[in-house]
Amino acid sequence: MRLGYLVVAGLMLLTVSLRFTTVSTSAVSFASHYSHDAKGLEAEYQPFLDAFNKGQAPPFDKEFSTLTIPDPTLWFGEYFETEQVQALVDDYKAEVAAEQKSRFTIMTKLWPSGTHFKVHCKPHPPSPAGFQPRQNAYQPKKAVSIEQFNVEFEANKPSMNGGGRSMSILVNAVWVDGAYRFVGKGAYPFWSMPDTPAQRRPK
Repeated sequence: MRLGYLVVAGLMLLTVSLRFTTVSTSAVSFASHYSHDAKGLEAEYQPFLDAFNKGQAPPFDKEFSTLTIPDPTLWFGEYFETEQVQALVDDYKAEVAAEQKSRFTIMTKLWPSGTHFKVHCKPHPPSPAGFQPRQNAYQPKKAVSIEQFNVEFEANKPSMNGGGRSMSILVNAVWVDGAYRFVGKGAYPFWSMPDTPAQRRPK
């Protein structure tokens, strides 16, 4: 009888151990799913391209989820003053939504129906912006580590306006919770980028 109890207890411990091991392994796998380099960024864009190449229409919230800061209120609260956070969060959500729409619109307007795309990313070499950031931009209370990448979307067909088979954008990204997160296009992150050409001032 005592032997039977020992066997049952041993099996219960083994089951708990296996469950713990499975959960731990899964968490580690998720955290290290994307490499902290250009190839990792390419992998993050892939869900959007897979959906587009299958003919899916906007919104692409699910496909852009990895490229989006998971808790923007918490993240902006870490880098900016409390009274600035909500405005930044609202602007950020609008920026991400606009980027989704922009990618889709350009791909469908400039290339024929049924065109498939793939993505190539490479680090953008440091260079002067050529114009000043927005004059009334919110200033972070501590340095934000921004990484810039040249992101090229390559089509399997030439564009309808004779512009070639690819388009490129300069992407600003921050590394948060094991993935790159989009924070705007161009020379500056969205909170510092001038809204109109009239606001730009040469250095």
